[in-house]
Amino acid sequence: MLACTETVTLVHPVRGDDADHYICTVIRGASWYRKAVVALDGDGAKPVPVCKARIPAAHLPAGVVPEEGDYLVRGVLAEVQRAPADFAGWEYALLTAVGDNRRGRFPHWALSGGGSGWGSR
Repeated sequence: MLACTETVTLVHPVRGDDADHYICTVIRGASWYRKAVVALDGDGAKPVPVCKARIPAAHLPAGVVPEEGDYLVRGVLAEVQRAPADFAGWEYALLTAVGDNRRGRFPHWALSGGGSGWGSR
């Protein structure tokens, strides 16, 4: 798969009775693409960030499966206490769609989502 040169961190929230905690999985060899699209709301049109990423199936550790509601952060993030507050300054997206494309010639996961993560790291 072409352009899989990025390192990303998949952040999976685990909801608990007392508090939430987060499992961070660093993935090397992913693609990352972001752009702004126009969204309409009560105040008119405004740009909204959209992220698309591809992770070759062989680059995802065994037992790790991306899910809608996970966060994808561009770069290495070792620990998260509060999401998305801990992502300040990082590029990230809240995953809203996860495609399992592990069949065929280039098996991969197709991830997309949005968020306010336009950081500069």
